[in-house]
Amino acid sequence: MGVHDNPTPGSQFDIIPLEPGCPWYSWSRPNVKWCEENLCAWITAPANTWSNVAYILFGLIMMRQAKKMKSPTLHLFGPASIITGVSSFAFHASYTYVFQIFDYFGMFCFVYLAIVVNFRRSNVIARSQQKVVFWSLVVVSTVLVPILGYFDLPYQLLVLGLVFFTLGQEIHIWRMSRKKGSHVVAAYGWNALGLLFLLAGVTCSALDATRVWCDPKNHLYNGHALWHLLTSIGLFCFFQFYKQFAWDKGMKGLPVVVVDA
Repeated sequence: MGVHDNPTPGSQFDIIPLEPGCPWYSWSRPNVKWCEENLCAWITAPANTWSNVAYILFGLIMMRQAKKMKSPTLHLFGPASIITGVSSFAFHASYTYVFQIFDYFGMFCFVYLAIVVNFRRSNVIARSQQKVVFWSLVVVSTVLVPILGYFDLPYQLLVLGLVFFTLGQEIHIWRMSRKKGSHVVAAYGWNALGLLFLLAGVTCSALDATRVWCDPKNHLYNGHALWHLLTSIGLFCFFQFYKQFAWDKGMKGLPVVVVDA
């Protein structure tokens, strides 16, 4: 058993081990237990696992749209969404600590992509720097997850902090765009819609995590599965928001940089 196993569960919030002989039995457990009961199977949590297909489907749609727009920058969003879906699929299917780290790698891919393109809009980095900055942030944050786990610190707060940082970026960019002399005033409809889906997803996941909405035997849908569905739609909305900017040479749209250097 691993450091996150609890062989004598006493409440619905405990990290319950799998039964001996199950496919993932010998692996260390994660630091969180969602409401759905984990089965003795290769896919231990069907609802929480299969709901991640939404990220993959929306990722394929984003890749197709980015290809039509001939934008290497926008083309990054589709693979990021697919990685998010695949990594979360693996985590919920296995109910293991190792794939939980992989799950965070996927989440970091999408969150940091938004942060990096917002750095470009803020004139902090150039287009030539975006890939290096992106992968550096993703790798460092992923390495930080097991370090925080070793000290029993809630590494879930990493993603929450990054989400708030992204919101702060957008507020800063919006304020810059309102200043005299700025030449980029974006349309925020898609962004607002994405935030609504994100908030709805967070609410559903919180209800699941706190067991306010909880039916462990329901393997068709639950609060955390809806988190996957709603946030995948939200990410697609954010992609639609970013499509209005001319990220790459030859594209039509608003200039990326909010203010000139």
